[in-house]
Amino acid sequence: MRRSGVLGAALCAAIAGFSLMSVCSAAASTPTTTAASATVAWGTTSSAPAGKLSELFGVAAASSTDVLAVGGDNPGQPPTALLTKPYAEHWNGSVWGATSVPLGPVYPSGQQTAQLNGVTEVAPANGWAVGTVSATSSFASQTLAYHWNGTAWKRSVTPDPAGPALGNTLNAVAARASNDVWAVGGDGNVPESSLVLRWNGSNWQQISVPNIGPLSAVTVATGQVWTAGGDQVEDFNGTTWTKLPVLPGGPLVKGLADANGGLWAVGYEDVSCGEGGICTLSYAAVWNGAKWTVTPAGGGTGLTGVVAAGSQVLATSATGVLSLAPTGALPQVTPAIDGQLTAIAADPSGSPWAVGSTIGQGGSAQLAIINAPGIGQGGIIVTSGASGATVTWTGPVNGAGSTDVSGQFAVGGLPDGSYTVIASLAGCQPGVATAQVNAGSATAVTALISCPP
Repeated sequence: MRRSGVLGAALCAAIAGFSLMSVCSAAASTPTTTAASATVAWGTTSSAPAGKLSELFGVAAASSTDVLAVGGDNPGQPPTALLTKPYAEHWNGSVWGATSVPLGPVYPSGQQTAQLNGVTEVAPANGWAVGTVSATSSFASQTLAYHWNGTAWKRSVTPDPAGPALGNTLNAVAARASNDVWAVGGDGNVPESSLVLRWNGSNWQQISVPNIGPLSAVTVATGQVWTAGGDQVEDFNGTTWTKLPVLPGGPLVKGLADANGGLWAVGYEDVSCGEGGICTLSYAAVWNGAKWTVTPAGGGTGLTGVVAAGSQVLATSATGVLSLAPTGALPQVTPAIDGQLTAIAADPSGSPWAVGSTIGQGGSAQLAIINAPGIGQGGIIVTSGASGATVTWTGPVNGAGSTDVSGQFAVGGLPDGSYTVIASLAGCQPGVATAQVNAGSATAVTALISCPP
């Protein structure tokens, strides 16, 4: 769809609260340039070398120099399409380094898969990661828990209440103290039951909880533990477990975060769309202690994790990061990810990290790690006045993207330096601007496309 000058008032009203900056004020058709904004831009960091197939599913940050990321890896051994080894790496403030996660054959060689699904840090050099090792030829799986002492991972004995022939999984972990760590997942097969384990400083013990099916998320606060499975959240106040009201809309919760404004639950919901089809949409809601309030989550295909980062609440989507508020969601300026983000965390200062995977050579998944503010990298926010326009940038690196319905495009992960930005649309005069990118921030430029009436 072509536009001359700026977006119409009706469209502006429709997208209010979802654009990075307003493009609905009067503007000339002549291309212009604006000064750098205060918007934070995310950057990429190079992960440690991994195998031919590798993904990250969890991240935790005890400080700016102590961050853990966990997932799964396959160095190229059968079954080559599956993750066969638990994987972890550590950020020391300068570089990511791979850390060995010991796991020998639990099932016959070549017939097991394994991965770590979540990680938490009690303090620097004191972390826990949880996951699962599974047989490829049966329904059997075992829970995994590892402790990080700042130098090495050591496996800890965990209960498998469903027994050796059925499924036992751990999906998430959170810690309040070195002797108070909570891990959640499921046990049994169809239907799976809720599984909660607690580390008391000496061993892992199963905790009896109301069954709401397999659990996908956990978060903690002083005197509180919250777990989630399906569209249900349950709360432990130190004495009893209580089921909160079912989340409106029937979503599948993937992440929980305790913030000043309440308890956030994020995930996705399936809705009917177009001639009996099903569309998957991002979902976010906040609990104020009395009721759930669903917040517009910007469409998308689902939210995969959430964290309270200082005064912000941030959530990962398949390809980016959103800042959540009860009134809506605003996209962060992130690097273009050809893949997906799966988890997010923040250090005590509020600086966030997000992890996931990108598409590597031959279509295999490779590790992806981004953080804010970007280290030596910034971003550009482009206002073009036309949706579906092509935006190209040339400078220290070159690239291209497309504007959204608001006529905007944003990208992070760009090395510092000067860039030329061109916004173009078939049959229209392109808009041109220059942008000076500075580390950690996004430069806003206006490159208005001029189209015939």
